[in-house]
Amino acid sequence: MYLKSLTLRGFKSFASATTLRLEPGITCVVGPNGSGKSNIVDALSWVMGEQGAKSLRGGKMEDVVFAGTTSRAPLGRAEVALTIDNTDGALPIDYAEVTISRLMFRSGQSEYAINGDSCRLLDVQDLLSDSGLGREMHVIVGQGQLDQILHAGPEARRAIIEEAAGVLKHRKRKEKALRKLEAMQANLTRLVDLTAELNRRLKPLGRQAEVARKAATIQADLRDARLRLLADDYVTLRDEEAREAAGEAAIRARRETLERDLAAARGQEAELDTAAAAQAAELSQAQQTWFALSSLTERLRGIAGLATERVRLLSADPEPDRPGRDPDELERQAAELRDEEAGLTERLAAGREALSAA
Repeated sequence: MYLKSLTLRGFKSFASATTLRLEPGITCVVGPNGSGKSNIVDALSWVMGEQGAKSLRGGKMEDVVFAGTTSRAPLGRAEVALTIDNTDGALPIDYAEVTISRLMFRSGQSEYAINGDSCRLLDVQDLLSDSGLGREMHVIVGQGQLDQILHAGPEARRAIIEEAAGVLKHRKRKEKALRKLEAMQANLTRLVDLTAELNRRLKPLGRQAEVARKAATIQADLRDARLRLLADDYVTLRDEEAREAAGEAAIRARRETLERDLAAARGQEAELDTAAAAQAAELSQAQQTWFALSSLTERLRGIAGLATERVRLLSADPEPDRPGRDPDELERQAAELRDEEAGLTERLAAGREALSAA
């Protein structure tokens, strides 16, 4: 296993994307002071999970982002991608090449990825721990670190040796497992306490549950009874509605019949009003004729009385001649009166017939 390439974008002094192609063997980076040689080592530490800003020769983690120069504006993020050759299978992953990348924004957000898939820092540390690379970075010795190793105490040297031998990862896993066991023990203790508390409350809760079951049964019976009553009321109301609907239909039929009869009566009334209006003139004329005939009848009755009186006088014994009217003239007048009376009688009969017809 060896490093194949290292790509830097916006990391410290590498404003533009810079890729270093590495081959098996020894690779040297030569340059004057301040050219950025140490930044390459810092990029390797940073992409493999370094979390200390002081280890990266900075005051805070955001200092790894390119801060800008007089001729170039600052950037908003820094990204480093490390490609490792894994043809020998040193890394526990089914890829011949493994690319680990880290992206950080100036706001402080940080993202990790393995072969382009987002992951956690813990995943990167677990992947590198089996290959001898780790967060402690014993394989990276920077300026002044060699002197610290030589003058380190027994505990520090032991840690370096354990990490180099691959023992440190197992110790960390042991510590992690112990922490999980402690958390599990705390949860178990809490569970025992809860079990005891629940057992103490079990009897009252059992009684309450029995009461609740009885109450549920009573509520079910009550609900069933209410539903039955509602069903009976529904049937009764439905029958009443059917009867009322039948009665209403009969009333509507009767009403329609009466409306037809009323319409027919109104039609007859209109015809009679029309006939009465048409015969009003004839009735008025007949009434005038009747009044005229009545008046004529009275006159005829007077004339008839006068004629009767004259006939009686004529048929009486003759009186001694007295100077007066000629008898022939009187006879002629009587004949005229009788003819006039006969004409009036005929006219009176015709008027009565007209009144009867009206």
